[in-house]
Parts: sequence; structure tokens; C-alpha cells
Amino acid sequence: MVAKGNAPGPAIQVVHLTPAATVDGMSESISCHDWAQTRLGALPHWPPALRIAVDMMLQSPFPSALVWGTELTVIHNDAYRALLPRPDGGLGAAFDTLWREHWANIGPWVFKALGGHSSFVEDTPVRIALPGTGGHAWFAFSYTPIRDDHGAVAGFLHTVIDTTASIETIDAWRERALTFEKQIARYRVDRDHIWQLSQDAMIVVSRDLRLQAANPAWYQMLGWRETQSPGMPLIDLVHPADRHEASTAALEVLHGKGVDQIDTRVRHSEGHYRWFRWSARLEGELLTAVGRDISSEREEAMRQTQALLRNSQRLGAVGQLAGGMAHEMNNLLSGIGGSLELLQRRFAQGRLERIDNYVQLARDSVQRAMLLTHRLLAFSKNQPLSAKPLEVNQHLLALEPMLLQALGPEMRLQWQLDMAPWRVRVDAGQLQNALINLCANARDACLPSGTLTLRTANQRLTSSDPEDSGLPAGDYVAIHLEDDGHGMTAEDVARAFEPFFTTKPAGRGAGLGLSMVYGFVSQSDGHVWIESTLEQGTRVVLLFPRCLEALEEPAPVEPLAALQAARGERLLLIDDETNLRKLMKEALVDHGFEVHDVADANAAMAQFRHNGAFDLVITDIGLPGGFSGRQLAKAMRLLKPEQKILFITGYTEDPVEQQLLDEPGTALMLKPFSLSLLVGQVQRLFNP
Repeated sequence: MVAKGNAPGPAIQVVHLTPAATVDGMSESISCHDWAQTRLGALPHWPPALRIAVDMMLQSPFPSALVWGTELTVIHNDAYRALLPRPDGGLGAAFDTLWREHWANIGPWVFKALGGHSSFVEDTPVRIALPGTGGHAWFAFSYTPIRDDHGAVAGFLHTVIDTTASIETIDAWRERALTFEKQIARYRVDRDHIWQLSQDAMIVVSRDLRLQAANPAWYQMLGWRETQSPGMPLIDLVHPADRHEASTAALEVLHGKGVDQIDTRVRHSEGHYRWFRWSARLEGELLTAVGRDISSEREEAMRQTQALLRNSQRLGAVGQLAGGMAHEMNNLLSGIGGSLELLQRRFAQGRLERIDNYVQLARDSVQRAMLLTHRLLAFSKNQPLSAKPLEVNQHLLALEPMLLQALGPEMRLQWQLDMAPWRVRVDAGQLQNALINLCANARDACLPSGTLTLRTANQRLTSSDPEDSGLPAGDYVAIHLEDDGHGMTAEDVARAFEPFFTTKPAGRGAGLGLSMVYGFVSQSDGHVWIESTLEQGTRVVLLFPRCLEALEEPAPVEPLAALQAARGERLLLIDDETNLRKLMKEALVDHGFEVHDVADANAAMAQFRHNGAFDLVITDIGLPGGFSGRQLAKAMRLLKPEQKILFITGYTEDPVEQQLLDEPGTALMLKPFSLSLLVGQVQRLFNP
């Protein structure tokens, strides 16, 4: 595969070279080099494939380097030496060390070559500063995989070609183009005038504002026939709301004043109106006007205005969300901080009674914070879902004990289930949370007692159905939850899905329950709405698309206690959050694992290549330094395809590709999670 274009990475970087003496006979330098100190070993023991590749590299007229082995050892010709910042060249050095400052640009092409793909990168953003001249040179880079005697990729040939002349030529042509554009701008007014007369509506009107003649564009845009137009009162075609402005402009023209940029609506022969922007002049006894159809521009302006309004409303919701979030999180942090403060004080006093209570209070606050963040992610549609085909009735009946618990002893639950409901594809856990939230809302709406009816039904939407839901026509499954409580006002129904909006008394809810339901249903390609009447009750309807996939057989889950103990497996842990990384490492070490931890992808790659084999790599997805956890995992599996990977993340707009998660030895955990769950997931990767 050949890739042309700029390599991905940061902006242009400059290499400042020191003068390098030209040395004839690079073959002799290679022969005299102490290769026994490198992973290549002594020169007499080099394999035939390596010797042939070196000969080819030395015969190249271009600056070239052969990069060989897992250490990326460099063997280069004399011309390549001038590109390197080291006066003595780079024989035996590691390629990633020589190009460390530019690895963000060069690294992806290196991994591509090691994966067996050739690349030719023109006009790379790595520029070379020419010593002594103050100028710069541009280069094209070629990366060609080299295979060993067994046909496996053992390295690559790095060839450099000077493209400065072509770049300078392009710059010269660009300058000429800019000059030409300036010349065109000077003639734009005349050109536009000619274009308007040939493409826009042009009319000739008498002093009494009756249409005398019109060009073909007029008839095409407004649908009138030529036999209808002569003598037609022009003002009758103008929208009533625009007639005063149009009449005033016409009088100004008749008094010898030119009129430009007058916007009016003109009636089409079919009855609707189109927007035109007019310019008019008086020529003798006739008024000549040219009108450009701006209907599309006006519609776009209206869309932009509506978008700005929606954005303003969204910003208001964000402000409300931030305030509510701060309030809830401050409460939770106060509970955690207070528990830890009392723990510290009791330990200092040597009083160990009630220690477990303080620990449990802190853990409860953490659990509530986890639930809060998951609800926020569901509302923002950024929480990854684990959607699977689901039998609706079977799942709802299995949830009955939890639903009854959420309703409380004073509420009755009635079932009206469709005899043969279609399957849906949803996240079972999120559906459970949504139903529990709705049951809790129904309980509060029916105090002191009442009835909740839970009903399922198949529903088919057609193109003639109202478009309020925004859903395409097709088959859907509806879940209705209807209570006989106090009901809601129309104003409360309109705001019900807003984050932190609640009609409950202070302390009875965070106002995120319905927001979470809305986010989950929307993320599941469904729709949710509320119907309510004061003093009669409320109905909430969840609508999900029909799923034609077969049900998945549930995989047996082995209890954590039954998993095998660690046997000293070597783990590589990557997370830029220092405190969390320390806690995860300590928990894993306590369970018998050998853990090496780093904070970024570059350090992780160095450990992976130089610190021996790792049985499992645990990496955060969002990492500093320009390389994500996904890219790091792919690079590692180029070197070791069977490498086990555990991804961890708290928030991502670009989740891990399902194809990557489907590979053997791969798993994903969402933060926040308990350390025991982390250990359990690690053990399951070793004991699937």
C-alpha cells in the first residue's frame, strides 16, 4: 500500500544540523563498526537477507538507512549521515532515538512499515535546516519493508528524497494564483452585472408599475406564462407585508434615484412566495429592475438563527447542569471527606470502634457519585452501551422484584403485556435503571398510594404518522408506564427531561432520573415522551426499534472467589492519573501480580520493547503525548499479535472500535470501578 500526503502529526518542525565531514567508503565504516555490541551481532554472523539489504542500501544514490530488528538498529549510507544531528552519524543507533524529536510525525509510518506496508510520504512536515545557509530543505520519505530469510518483516529501508525544488515551484505558482485572483476581483462588479442579466430575473415596468416585459429567468423562477405577464400590476405580485417598502422604493426610482439591495417576496403562479433582492434604475420612461433569487439564502439564515437559538438554550442548560452537578458532587465529596477525616482522627486516637461504619459511608458516597456520572453520561449520549437482543416481556417479568421494591408497599403493579412482542436491541442494565427510575417517580406521584400499569405493545410507524418523534417509519416496541397519581402541568411536562429539573421536594431527588432515561432511549435509537393530566395521572412511553437478530446465549460468569490466584503474571499499567495508577498497582500487587506502571504511551512502548514480555497490558484510552490507548494497543499487537489488552476509560467521544474489542484477549472497563472489580477482570482475562 502506498500512502501519499502529509503524515499525521503536529505542525512543521526543524532539525538544526551540525556540519558533517564527508567520509568515503561507507562500506569500510560498516565493516569496522563493532556490531557485536548491538542486537545484530558480529558482522560475519549476519543472515544473508541482512547482507543483501545492506548492499542495496549502499548502492542507493539517495540518502538511505536500513533499520533492522526489534531494536530498530540503523545502518546508513554516507548521504544519510548529513540528515542526522550527530556528527558521527548513526551507525548502530536506534532509529527512534535518532528521530526522537520528530517521532510524532515519523512513528506512524514506521509502525506501518513494520506491519508489512510500504509508504511514500511527499512534502513531509519535517524540514531540515541547512547548516551555514540559514535556508531549509523539504524531503519526501520512503518506508519499504524488508523481510528476513523466512519471509517475515525484519525491518525497513528508509529513503530520503529532496523535494525542495518542487515545493518552491508550487509556492511560485501559488503566488501567481493570488495575483491573478486580485486581478479578477477588480472585474468582479462588471462580471456580476452581466451574470445577473443572463441568470437573474430582469423586468421592465411602466411608470404606473405595470409589467411590460420579463426575461426567461423570471418566467422560470415564478412559473408565469408570457401571455399572463404583459400589463400585470407588479405590486399585486408582492407579498402584502412587503408592499409598502416596494412602493416606496419604486417612487424613489421614478424620481431618479437608484435602488439597490431591496428584499421582497414575489408570488409564484402556484400561490407561494419566493424572496428576491432587487436593484432598479430609471431608463427614460421605463423602470428596469434586476432581481436575484435569495430564497435559499433566507432559508439558510433562518436555519442559522434557529441553530443560534438552540445553542443559546443549550448553553443555558449547561449552566444549569454545571450548577446542579456542583451541588450534588459537593454533597458527595463532603460525605467522603468527612468519613476520611473521622477515620484519620480515630486512628490517631487509637479508637477503632465504628471504623467500618465510616468506611461504608465513604463507599456509599462513592457509589452515588458513580451513579451520578453514569446518569450524566447517559444524558449526554456519550456513555458506551452494551446493547444486545432482548425479549421484552421476559426481561420485564424478571425485573418484577426490583420494580416492586422501587414502588414500595403502598403501590400496586398491574401487567398488560403483548402476547407476542417483538425483540428489541438495548442495554439490559440501562433499561433496568430507566424502569426503576420511572417506578420511583410513579411512587412519588401517587403518594400515599396508587397503581402503576406496565404495558408492552408492538407499534408500526408509517410515513403518514406525525414526525414529532423524529423516528423513521418501521416496526417498534412500546413500553408504557401509566400511574393514577396527581399528574403534571403542561409546563412541567415540557421541562421534565431537563437535567436537574424536579418537582419533588428538596432532598427527594437530584432531577437526573428522567434525563438519564431520555439519554438512554435516544442513544438506543428510540424515543420517549410523557402524557399527563392533572389529578388523573401520567403515562411515560418508551419506544424502541424492532430487532430481528436472534437472542444471544448468556455466557456463564464464574464467581470472583472461584477464580485462580495470580501466579506472578507480569502486567504493564498505563494511566496518566498518578493517584489512581498507584492505587491500581497496589491492589494488583497485593493479589500476586508483578506490575510495571508508566504515565504515557511513549514510555509504555519503550517498556514493551526493552523490558521483556508482558502477560497483560492495562491502558487508559485517553493518554497524553499524541498517542491514544487504541493506537498504543495496535502498535503493540504489530510486534506481538497475541498480546492481551484491558482498556479502561471514564469518558470518550470516540469509543474503542468494536472490531478491536472483539479480538481475543481484549476487554473494556468503565471508570469509576472498584479495585476488586479491576482485579476480577484481570483474573478473568487469564482464566477465560
